[in-house]
Amino acid sequence: MSGYIKRQIIHSVSGSREQTYDNVTVEEPLEIRIDYENNTYDVSVIMRTPVDDFALAAGFLFTEGIIKPENIIDIKYPTDAGISEKNNIVIVSVNSFEKQLVGNRNFYVNSSCGVCGKTNINDIFLKAEHLISQRNKIHYNQLLKLPGIMKNNQKIFKNTGGVHAAAILDYSGNILSMGEDVGRHNAVDKAIGKMVLKGINRSPEAVLQVSGRAGFEIVQKAAMYGIPVVSSVSAPSSLAVELADEFNMTLVSFVRGNSFNIYTHSERIGMK
Repeated sequence: MSGYIKRQIIHSVSGSREQTYDNVTVEEPLEIRIDYENNTYDVSVIMRTPVDDFALAAGFLFTEGIIKPENIIDIKYPTDAGISEKNNIVIVSVNSFEKQLVGNRNFYVNSSCGVCGKTNINDIFLKAEHLISQRNKIHYNQLLKLPGIMKNNQKIFKNTGGVHAAAILDYSGNILSMGEDVGRHNAVDKAIGKMVLKGINRSPEAVLQVSGRAGFEIVQKAAMYGIPVVSSVSAPSSLAVELADEFNMTLVSFVRGNSFNIYTHSERIGMK
């Protein structure tokens, strides 16, 4: 699927009326299930753009702490579902998972909320396995280029203007993986999930570039994968800043034009 559909609309300028067509981003539910030892566990229903579903499922389960990358055996759509359901259900077969984290979740997560599935506040504060120790620098000129590099590769956004994007890039500006979705945290899960499905179980020296703000859930997902630098074109939240500082991550926001703000661990940004 392309991630968007064409809809007939009425376009108006200064009171005029013109019948035309517009591309609209698709938003549909995705039910994620875990298959373990011939038992099926319903994990969550996520409102998402139906592109890169397998990466989304892998990234979501990993960044939520439910599985580790090496736990994944197979990912597939069900063969016994009806036509309307077949591509809106993903089954992840695993050799192990954190069953208590599945039991502690509400079933539905909307596309704008990365923590809506949690049932108590302690579940929100997932812990990454390691503090991030990598200290190599990305030059500020290269950092400023990353939003543009990502935008030039946003295929759905070019056609709709209606999705968020997240990209994992190396310090030379090469895109290692990228995701687009109506949900900003879904886009991050897709980018991380693609890396996991390639067998790259922990982030290399890289930057997570996001198209919107840097909220807590964005930084937490980056921390779970060990990404040392998070860059956003919009503002961070206070909790995102605190979490980045706690995990030795560099958080840079308002990356626009020729300027940016560094909120934590500025030692990774090479200046003049």
